[in-house]
Amino acid sequence: MDERTRDIVLGLTANPALPDHLRARIPTRPAVPPRDTTWHIDKDIERAADPTTSLDEVTALLDHDNMAIRWTLADRPDLPREAQHRLAADHIPGVRANLAANPVVVEPILRELANDASADVRRGVAHNPSVPLDVLTYLVESTRIGPVGLPRVMAATDEELRLLAASPSPRARMLVVQRTALPADVFELLVADDNIDVVKGIAPHPALPANRLRALAARHGPSLFRRLATNPNCDPELLHHMACNATARRVYRAVAEHPNAHAETLLLCLGDDVARRWAAEHPNLPTDILVELVNDPDLARHAAANPALPIKVMESLIATNHGNLPDS
Repeated sequence: MDERTRDIVLGLTANPALPDHLRARIPTRPAVPPRDTTWHIDKDIERAADPTTSLDEVTALLDHDNMAIRWTLADRPDLPREAQHRLAADHIPGVRANLAANPVVVEPILRELANDASADVRRGVAHNPSVPLDVLTYLVESTRIGPVGLPRVMAATDEELRLLAASPSPRARMLVVQRTALPADVFELLVADDNIDVVKGIAPHPALPANRLRALAARHGPSLFRRLATNPNCDPELLHHMACNATARRVYRAVAEHPNAHAETLLLCLGDDVARRWAAEHPNLPTDILVELVNDPDLARHAAANPALPIKVMESLIATNHGNLPDS
């Protein structure tokens, strides 16, 4: 099977519109036997993870030379305070990071770990559901938290959200945009924020209607286009405007992935080396262009996966490449 045939087969197999009678003509790959992933687990590691292990045994394991055992102990939900203190002083950052994320760790130790030299440890504190809000706002100034919603912010009260949204620190305000459910006044504060990073965070929010998305695009310009294009309420006109005025290639991909993108907009996205793959799979792509893309060696797989591909073309592809297909 040559490369183009393989790409077409893969694309057709992934195409949700492929009729069953045609799908039956595509050979299935033989099942690959699962790899043997069994390995020997140290008995002491099992004891460290076992919730029935007594606290006296847990204490005895704290001095074990095996880092993995101390690492496992740091996850225990019944970790005594003395054990927490000792693990907080462990010389292995990974052990301290595991401890830092453990919800049972007491506040004084969390505050101590928030000043740890290791960014992984500080990040663990930030992801701890029990972290005090003032510690969290302190951490975000110096530690890369990542795009995942923080448990403490997800559980924050409306008043706590208001405090964060009114903070003079943009990084603290950016924490609030992780929440979908927001008080109306907090939501409006974030939308009106002057900091572009805060607005980027709120731009995909589904509570923003199309007219407000257009207003944000006019206010902030191309720097906000990519994030606006991920909002489900983005209308075809705004998507086309952003594709015409994009200054970053990532905008084209976001536009090409949006279900509201119209044909003329998708044609613009085909000009980008990356976005063209998503444009080729978009059901709003004109049929004549889509059929041409099946012959493009770089886009054959993506075009074949497009649910708008006419069934007659699917039949022709299977018939034309039948001799190149392996026996099922």
